[in-house]
Amino acid sequence: MQKLIFFGSGGVAREVTSWTAPGFIIAGYATLDAAEHARFGLPGQAFSDDVTPGQAGTDLAVIAIGLPGVRRRLGERLAAAGFRFATLVHPSAVMASNAVIGEGSIVCPLVNISPNVTVGRLSYINFCVGIGHDATIGDYAQINPGVQIGGFATIGTGALIGSGATVREGVTVGDGATVASGSVVFAGVRPGVTVLGNPAKRMRAFED
Repeated sequence: MQKLIFFGSGGVAREVTSWTAPGFIIAGYATLDAAEHARFGLPGQAFSDDVTPGQAGTDLAVIAIGLPGVRRRLGERLAAAGFRFATLVHPSAVMASNAVIGEGSIVCPLVNISPNVTVGRLSYINFCVGIGHDATIGDYAQINPGVQIGGFATIGTGALIGSGATVREGVTVGDGATVASGSVVFAGVRPGVTVLGNPAKRMRAFED
């Protein structure tokens, strides 16, 4: 079995561990909170977040963090340090044979990925997500539970789609944009914008 190291020890890491542990040897978890590793009884050992492949005993990493910006910065740093990234797809996911999943992306249980879908690298597709035909999910995107994405939609680099949201067919959500939970997106969302509601509208008060 392959050996891997998780980066992160919070909720996302524990969720992914619950279904990947039987198929891999987990060396441990690189974390800023070593007590979290012990508190949740995670396998392997706790490493500092600046661990090297040599110290971990593997160069195969999983970034199990639910924030697109953090995942991007960490991915760039780890790649420079010599790590490569495991692509994880739960066996219950239904995925078309011509769908493309980028390096380091995670596809959780009960996800449906239709024909001609492309998912970029280091993206996180949480459970019970549906992605329609010919859609594109950019690098570092975060797609939370229960999201439905229509055919030919585009989700930009580092975008976050909140739980239960719907992105209608053909719609583009720009790089770094946020779609709030439960929203229905009928029209394009500009980069960096936060939208909320049904129909989704810009909410400047929630933007950085």
